[in-house]
Parts: sequence; C-alpha cells; structure tokens
Amino acid sequence: MKDKFNKIKENLNQKLKKALTFINKKNKYSFMEVVALMIIASIFGMLLGGVLMYKKGSLNTGVKKELNEFFNTYTEVLNEYYEDIEGQKLLEAGVKGIISYLGDPYSVYMDKDAATAFNEKVNGEYVGIDTEIVQYQDGKIEFTKVGEEGPAYHAGIRVGDVLLKVDGVSITEKTLTEVSSLVKGEENTKVKLTILRNDEEKTYEVKRKKVDIQSVKGEVIDYNNSKVGLLTISIFASNTATQFEKELKLLEKEEINSLIIDVRGNSGGYLSTVTDILSHFIKKGEVLYELKTKDNIEKIYDKTDEKRDYKIAVLVNGGSASASEVLATSLRETYKAYTVGTITFGKSKVQKTQDLSNGATIKFTFQEWLTPNGNNLGGKGMEPEYVVEYTASDTENEYDSQLKKALDLLTEDK
Repeated sequence: MKDKFNKIKENLNQKLKKALTFINKKNKYSFMEVVALMIIASIFGMLLGGVLMYKKGSLNTGVKKELNEFFNTYTEVLNEYYEDIEGQKLLEAGVKGIISYLGDPYSVYMDKDAATAFNEKVNGEYVGIDTEIVQYQDGKIEFTKVGEEGPAYHAGIRVGDVLLKVDGVSITEKTLTEVSSLVKGEENTKVKLTILRNDEEKTYEVKRKKVDIQSVKGEVIDYNNSKVGLLTISIFASNTATQFEKELKLLEKEEINSLIIDVRGNSGGYLSTVTDILSHFIKKGEVLYELKTKDNIEKIYDKTDEKRDYKIAVLVNGGSASASEVLATSLRETYKAYTVGTITFGKSKVQKTQDLSNGATIKFTFQEWLTPNGNNLGGKGMEPEYVVEYTASDTENEYDSQLKKALDLLTEDK
C-alpha cells in the first residue's frame, strides 16, 4: 500500500514540475496561476492520501484516475491550446462545469461582483455611506434615501441632492451600478461627493462605514378595538433575528393582543435565522421542521424556554419562498397560526456556500427541508388556509385585502 501511495506522490510531483517548467518557459503566467497549480497538486495529494487512509488499504482507483485526468487536461490545454489563455480563467471554468453538471437551478457559481452583492444581502450589512440613489431617464442621479444615523447624513448629504461627481470625477454617462461601485469602498476610507442643491454645488467628504440593512419593520394597528402587531420581514439575513426580537419586544410593550407576520415577497435566507425567530413562539420540544439528506431525515426541535400564546397570522404569496415557507408552515402546523394570501413559491431545497480564493462563491444544494408534519413543498408550495388574492383594485385604491382578512381573523371574537 505504501508503495502505491509513493508512486502516486511521485507522479503528482512530476506533473507539477512539468507545469512549472512550462510556465517558466512561457514566462508570461502570473504568480497566482503558479500558486493555483501548486494548490491543485496539493489537493490531489491530500485527496488521494485521504482515500488511502479512509479505505484502510483499498485505493479508490476511480478517484485517482479522474483527478489525474482533470490535472492532465488542465496542463495540456494550458500548454497546447493554439491561443494564449489565462490559467485562472481555466480553473474557474472547471469549477463552473462541476456546478453546471448538477442541473440544479439553486446550485450556482457567482463571480466576485455577484458574490459581493449576494453576501451583502444575506449578511444584512455592507460598507458604504447608508444612502439609496435613483437614476432618471435623463441620466440624473438623485439621493432618494439618506439614513439619519448614517455617515452620509452626518456629513451633510440630504434626500433630493443630485450627485454630480465622486472624488472629483464627473459621473455623467455612468450607469447607476458604476456610480454605486464608486461610492462604495473599504471601511474607514473617505469619499468626496459633489452634489447639486438649490442650484448650488457643494462637496462633502464622507467616511465609509459598515451599514446595517434593516430587514424587519414593526408597527401597531388599532383595529376592531384591539391592538394588532405587524412585523414585515423582507429577507432572513444573518442579522434579521436580532432585528425581529427587538421589534417584537417593542410591539409587546405597546400591549398588542395578536400578531401578523408578513413574508410576502420574501425569497428566503438563512435557515438558522428562521429557527431563531420560530423559537420565540413555539414550545420547547415541539418540532420546528425536518431536514432531509441523501441518507437521513432529522427532526429539528425547539430548544428554548421562550414561547407565546397569542394569536398569529402569517401573510404569504407566490414570492414567499424557502425560509419564508419554513416560517409559515411551522407556525401553521405547530403553533396553529392562520395563513392568509396565495400559494407560496415551493422551494424545499437548502444550499450551502463555499468561498473561493478568487473572490467568487459557489452555492449548492445539500439538504431538503420538510414541514413539521413531514410534508415536502418542493415545486408545489403551501396553499394558505385562507386564500385571498391581492387584486389590481387593491393597488389602485391603496388597499390590502390580504391584510384586512388577517386582521378580521385575529379580532373576530372581540
């Protein structure tokens, strides 16, 4: 066995030397490409060594052959392709190919820019100046929101200001995405913004800081001689559970009698976040949901002593997916909450992410979730107990028939 391992190791070393010799000969490949090749060789060695140890004497020749073929293909294409190609791009293509093979719409490769945007969304924070901007058809870019606790507001930027320059460079002809990238930057660095206000140009220096994205909004609705709390969740980010707890306690200080949780249009987020939110309501020992892998189904129980007993209604629609569906079905089946709206999206798959050295991220499915009663909503969605359409008339009249139904259900015995 030891002889086989040494032969494999010697073979890998020879391939690495060959690749390095080629790169030195060409004299136009980056240091990162050299490092990438070394990493591949190291990974292959670790994988093969791991197979040897795990199999306790039986070499998985299939894995050895496949890894050798991958390495050979990479080096040969890099060496022999008739045009110059970038080794890093070739490696990225290999990773993309692995993800593409899965044929799963929820398993994806995200490049650096897409990964940054995704991480900002699910982490619930970004480095910037806490503003929102809009670009009109004539190209004008205007600040439509300036956080009153954020760095831009403290520097002097106000809603309605028109952005003219970033660090002295005119933004004329630039897209909204390009301008946003210029405004963002590293934490604690500064950016100079030239704006137009009342026909007067002004320049402000703003220090970039971490900005929390508010994903939970709370309010009290006085209805039918009752105080009903309303919590709207836009995404289940890593900081959403903390925001939810804060808003819930504020509502309870107002002595609400019941609660509506609105996850319409909420596409999901972290499963751990929805677990923390559910723990505020469901009794210890009750099933929150189930997780299914290729080999096992695990029931996830509430482990906290916290619970509530007032009535709850959950608002859902076709945009309510993944973690939103976990929340709605758990509260429906375990807490006996009302569900109101239209059938949900039907996403039962759970993904995990892996960051890559080039700044990209891969996201792939590794579990499926089931409702507390063991139902799989994949491709079907959850039909709410009370189906209520949000109509064009609702939009025209600024009326919410789904919210109205939830309010009626929670206060009908008042």
